[in-house]
Amino acid sequence: MSQPLSYFTTVEEIEATSDDVLREGFGFLSPDTVVNYVMELRQKLRVTEESKAAAETEIVRLRGLLKEKETSTAAAAFPNLTFTGYSQEPGSSKQISTSLESEKINNLHSVKLLPGFEIQAAFLFKKGTEKFNLNLMSQKDTHNFYTFHLDFRLYPMGNVIVMNTNPAKSWEQEVRAVQLPQFIDSKIYNVTIQCEDRQFRIKINDNYLESSFPYRYPLQDVAVIKLNHGSLGNRWVSLNWKPTESQHNPPNIVDTKCRKEVASCQLPPISNITNLDRTLQPGMKISARAFFRKGTKKFTINLLKEGGFNLFHLDFRPYPHGNVIVMNTNPSSSWEKEIRADLPPLSDGQMIDVVIECDKDNFKVKVNGNYIGNVFQYRYSLEDVKMINVIHGSCGNKWIALNYN
Repeated sequence: MSQPLSYFTTVEEIEATSDDVLREGFGFLSPDTVVNYVMELRQKLRVTEESKAAAETEIVRLRGLLKEKETSTAAAAFPNLTFTGYSQEPGSSKQISTSLESEKINNLHSVKLLPGFEIQAAFLFKKGTEKFNLNLMSQKDTHNFYTFHLDFRLYPMGNVIVMNTNPAKSWEQEVRAVQLPQFIDSKIYNVTIQCEDRQFRIKINDNYLESSFPYRYPLQDVAVIKLNHGSLGNRWVSLNWKPTESQHNPPNIVDTKCRKEVASCQLPPISNITNLDRTLQPGMKISARAFFRKGTKKFTINLLKEGGFNLFHLDFRPYPHGNVIVMNTNPSSSWEKEIRADLPPLSDGQMIDVVIECDKDNFKVKVNGNYIGNVFQYRYSLEDVKMINVIHGSCGNKWIALNYN
């Protein structure tokens, strides 16, 4: 270098000099200059650390505020809502008690529903309220997903019950029921929502609405019941949900002593291969039962000829893997033309009854008592079926019963 760096006497001069020049001549700086430079760097580091600590404290504070907001508005933490029973019989002319006047049940509650469940609620009707509703909601991303919206719109707003879904802040095709009872001021009315295999059925007191509402989205995705009370003192006063007796004790289980094991998913799966001891004939039926677990990609029944010749392939492919039933044949490791039908919505932990009817010219398939959309014509001789093969699926999905007659 042309001159030593000892002439640098201020921190400003050092900061204005490139790193390479400083590296070359750092040893020539005066001791005071070096000390001043190091002290300046330490001060800047302290300021940076204090700013970082302040920023982290602010982040913690903002996260706390956000959590409180989510808890109150997005059902991040649902209160424990206890069913208190009805305060009086539906339609009673008695006035509501003072204790009831002071009660108001929570708006939100977490829930898990399956086909066969029943939701029971009661509301105190107050003349003049324009609307109130009960909603079954799923948590989808950051917005509220209305799986089922049951909206009471009273005169002069229309005097109807409107049922609908709202998956993404956009209402879909509504279904209306207009045969409503004449609600009387200050009386309590019962609402029952029955979760059937494919639809909701609604009762007001003991009378069904003339319209049901088919499932548009999986029932098992419902995570929250949300209540909107209305105005002028109209409000929901009780809420309960439970499986019906048929859900507690599923019918037609092959081994009735295993009902509890079935409900807790402890019943072992049946053998993968069943060799037939008699020939299938038109008029015979094959009956099977599966324990469905959400997450399985598929589960299957195959009617086989000797050597693995697939005379009838009945393949269940649940959501999100197509939500279809596929029927086909595979005579020599080569699939032929498939026939498809819609698979009814399935809920996690649900029992599925499957019946294959051997008709004169085709197979007819029923799922939970209802025929699927298509039949499957025989492509090969029914008498050639020698064995039944089941494929259980994954995630705990399994076939638990099989017979033919």
